[in-house]
Amino acid sequence: MTLIRCKSLIFISIFLYSCSVETIKKDHKNQILPKNNIGQVESKSIRNDINKEKLNNLFDSNNPTGKVVFEFRKERYLEGIDNKEIDNKINYTQKALQATFKMLTKAPSTGMEHLSIKNNFRKIKFNFSNFYSNKKTNFVNQSPNVVLVLMPLSGKFRGIGEKIRKALDLAMLQVKKDNVKFIYFDTGSDFSISELDSIVEKQNPKLIVGPLLRENLIKIKPSINKFKIPVLSFTNDSSLSKKGIWAIGFSPFEQVEKIVDYAIKCKKKKIGFISIDNNYGRRIYDLIKNSDLTNSLKGEVFINNQIFKNKKQTRISISNFLNHKENENNDFIANQEYDFIILIGNRNFVLRIAPILTYYDVDLFKTDLFGTSVLKEKTLLNEHSLINAKFPWISDLNKNKFEKMWNLVWPNSEPDHLIRLGYYISKISLWAASQNLTFEELIKNGKNKFSILGNKFLFKDNGVVERPSNIFKIDRKGSIKKVNNCL
Repeated sequence: MTLIRCKSLIFISIFLYSCSVETIKKDHKNQILPKNNIGQVESKSIRNDINKEKLNNLFDSNNPTGKVVFEFRKERYLEGIDNKEIDNKINYTQKALQATFKMLTKAPSTGMEHLSIKNNFRKIKFNFSNFYSNKKTNFVNQSPNVVLVLMPLSGKFRGIGEKIRKALDLAMLQVKKDNVKFIYFDTGSDFSISELDSIVEKQNPKLIVGPLLRENLIKIKPSINKFKIPVLSFTNDSSLSKKGIWAIGFSPFEQVEKIVDYAIKCKKKKIGFISIDNNYGRRIYDLIKNSDLTNSLKGEVFINNQIFKNKKQTRISISNFLNHKENENNDFIANQEYDFIILIGNRNFVLRIAPILTYYDVDLFKTDLFGTSVLKEKTLLNEHSLINAKFPWISDLNKNKFEKMWNLVWPNSEPDHLIRLGYYISKISLWAASQNLTFEELIKNGKNKFSILGNKFLFKDNGVVERPSNIFKIDRKGSIKKVNNCL
């Protein structure tokens, strides 16, 4: 009978514990701030048990250790939590468990001596401290600095936005102080500027991270000018960069400058230019024409949409560009007119043009074919006619180290370059927001150089961000390989 009673007590204690914890979780879930209060779209909470010791050891062996539990997705949305109610429930659970253990420490009846329960219940500590309430308390006490993150959390680009958001959360894990927090604003739908202005007035952010898309950056420019908040945007459109707005992406015009440097270094004398006929292609052509390569340009062709839709007309345009002629056997005579060809266009344009070049005997092991970072797309990496094609790209160091760190938090997922870029930007923004000076003041005072996992960033006062880059080529396996020498 005593045995049954003791087992019942154990079962009751476990039941009380589970019910209390679940009640606390549910209560917090129900107190999430609605969308129209701060403009965010809420996502499903993901709970992660993270070994902080392993995570910190990747960077600093002196960092504090211990297993901690973080609730991702929601922790930086919460406001107005009733701490008193939480404390009451925690106290109730603690008292119930301690009472149960106190009963179990009494001398057991015959048949239960093997339990060997020692009378040390007073030393048992039950920690039910809530992450949300702790965050709220710390934020209130320390007057946190806000980083406003503009990211698509819904709509067409939601997947990309969620990836970057995870990268920002990863950076937040490594912050030793709670004096900085992220506030997310959804740009996935047609948001209103007035709503954004309301958030800015309420939160008074020190820095804006995002938006992802250039059109959204254009849209929020009036707000940026009004509130004079520094912006670290993911766009690669360098034309939008100016004092107070830094475009972090690797601009196509920066890439072309790298191509020009390579051509000059390798003494290329016969350069051809193929581009889609639009403003973007014309601007790049003007950049090359106004460089030291102007005397090396031997031909160019701009293919408009009407010609591009007609495969035969497209082939004729490329044939004329290459100066190919038919012999008496109706075979094309290969003409080694160019030793360097620059191909500018989107993925579909490159997929159409590259096979035509191969058809007309352009050997990419004898003639350099250069494109922009669009060649990094998986479809193009697997295109046979692009083997040995080259393009400039950012030197992304310590990728393996970052992947190990990433998989500690989100196992079985592979971080791409946007995730890594999101992590780098978040580390920079977290440091900048914790300083007494504004980001612009930091840049002006020479605090404009950053190295994240060995990846360097140089922020200039005019909105330009310089990052070391290299030339890469596509190998026969569809992988990319760094190019160290000229062809």
